[in-house]
Amino acid sequence: MTRVLIVEDSRTQATRLETILGDAGFQVDVARDGLEGYERCRASRFDVVLSDVVMPGLSGFELCRRIKADPVTRDVPVILLTMLSDPGNIMDALVSGAANFINKPYDPEYLVARVNQVVANRRLRAERPAGAGTEVFFLGKRLAVDCEEEQILDLLVSSLEDTIRVNQKLQASQAALEEADRQIRAQNKELEAFVYTASHDLKAPLRGVEGMSRILVEDYSQSLDDEGRRYLDLVRDSAARMHQLIDDLLAFARVGRQQTPVVSVDVRAALSDVLATLRFSLDEVGATVALPADAPTASGHPVLVKELFTNLIGNALKYRRPATAPRIVVTWRPVEAGGLEVAVADDGIGVPAEHRERVFELFKRLHGQDEYPGTGVGLAICKRIVEEHGGEIALEETPGGGCTVRFTLRAAAVAAGARRREPESSSAH
Repeated sequence: MTRVLIVEDSRTQATRLETILGDAGFQVDVARDGLEGYERCRASRFDVVLSDVVMPGLSGFELCRRIKADPVTRDVPVILLTMLSDPGNIMDALVSGAANFINKPYDPEYLVARVNQVVANRRLRAERPAGAGTEVFFLGKRLAVDCEEEQILDLLVSSLEDTIRVNQKLQASQAALEEADRQIRAQNKELEAFVYTASHDLKAPLRGVEGMSRILVEDYSQSLDDEGRRYLDLVRDSAARMHQLIDDLLAFARVGRQQTPVVSVDVRAALSDVLATLRFSLDEVGATVALPADAPTASGHPVLVKELFTNLIGNALKYRRPATAPRIVVTWRPVEAGGLEVAVADDGIGVPAEHRERVFELFKRLHGQDEYPGTGVGLAICKRIVEEHGGEIALEETPGGGCTVRFTLRAAAVAAGARRREPESSSAH
């Protein structure tokens, strides 16, 4: 059995390394610092030493130099755990005699493969006849290399320089992207704050218009002729639409201003609460809503998830076919990376294919106010809520006619082996 000595001053990192390598079938010992690692390596035979670089007392570089300078231990390969970000550090490790590097943070599968590779290369060299070329394992293949040591070293150093140069450029690009993202977020917060403040300020004079209109209706409507009453109705309708528009803008701005922590949301319970709130509207048009029997959870903001379902169910009721009791079918299923895909399908008038992306834009409407009242903000809010939860949203045609809204959320926990079930038909419960 291959014996591995881990030299790591961090108990957490040492335990993780011991677990990974132990599970892979290695016999693992642990030393808590460089000096203990050197003494353990000298006292017992190990096939490979895996050492952190930055440790109190004896660093990984110094440990490697001592192992390579001692006739008892010099044949033991040393793998250093390093960030590989500074060319100077890489050359220090090379000069100290390190057999290999593993970049932090490391991938467990890659770590095990690299240890196996170093051990296999050591055995190949031990079996090689004097004067024969060098054999190594590389990317799972056994290769024979017939070159001078200096040529190999020059090639490896130049490759490392190129790799580091590319890595530094990538880090710079990443930093630039993060800064651009930070600036965009800051600008969005300023815009959201402006919308929030402006909407509140607009409500004050609007309340005056609504109040005066109510007084005119209650106290002076008899003094007005038919034309005057019609004008007054237009004023009241305009004020009501303006009030709804302001409320929708506030809702849209609030999506980006969530300060509540992300929690595990019971998606079925959230939808059931929404249906209970919309009970009168559902019963009024004879709507039925079919829900799956299981109850998955997703990470998110409960208030926003409920607002998302409220908008989608409300749209399904609003854009129903004339003289037809709407039927709404909700399904969900787990998707890759622990996500949850939800579909809300109706049998209403549907959305033409050429407009299915545009309807998510703010104030985008496909119908006149006299046909279907609204502000054109609802689906924009839905899109923003879904994106706030790390997902995507899109419209599809429901088989047989209608509209299906499909979106994804990050899932916190979905029952093992869960699958999409046939919905249980109910009258919105």
